[in-house]
Amino acid sequence: MKIAIRVLAALSVIVIVTLAGCASKPSVRNVELENKGTSTGVSTPNWVRTYVGQGIPRLQSQSEYQDMYCIVGEETGQNLQFVLNWADNFSAQQRIGSMLRTTIISEYQAKVDATAESAGLDGFPPGLDSNIYNQQIDSVINAIVNVSYSGAQRMSDWWSLNRRYDPDIKDAYSDSYTAYVLYTIPKRELNLQVARALESSIRADSALYDITIEMARQILENGIVNWGTTN
Repeated sequence: MKIAIRVLAALSVIVIVTLAGCASKPSVRNVELENKGTSTGVSTPNWVRTYVGQGIPRLQSQSEYQDMYCIVGEETGQNLQFVLNWADNFSAQQRIGSMLRTTIISEYQAKVDATAESAGLDGFPPGLDSNIYNQQIDSVINAIVNVSYSGAQRMSDWWSLNRRYDPDIKDAYSDSYTAYVLYTIPKRELNLQVARALESSIRADSALYDITIEMARQILENGIVNWGTTN
């Protein structure tokens, strides 16, 4: 019995020491060494700080972007010329399509669930099993993503060089460059284009027709919900 107590006590000490070690483990440190404005004395733009710290939704809440949708491209690499070339070739169209894909899929799911719930169903509404749902959603989404949306304008770009310190290895670090590109597009313009794309992508005999038309109407009236909250 005494041996067992001693073993338990020893294990308790080990656990405590281990937990204490985990709690005091240093975190990763990132330090900016240089950026686009270093040589000219220009400070990091507010849009970059807001985007990096709080994301696109917070960026759009600022007064200068309240009537705009913001599209931000971001790329990291070991070579400055690589990220600058990427920024020069960044496609706002592709980014818009990617953001619409995740947003519209989320909206479809919410509306299908709401339709089923209002009908007292546990699952899909009549005539809309999971296979039909997925096929028709894919068809609509692919059509929307392939639309060429007009009106996006390049507003600014930035780059920074950051050093990341490894907390597990003393004096160990890695350097990387990150490029940012900001585009904006008027909300009214994109709302109209997306609503038209939704309406033209769905057949009248589709099980998703009513839901899709309702989504188009709501986008025209209230804009695209959750823009920038998913990638």
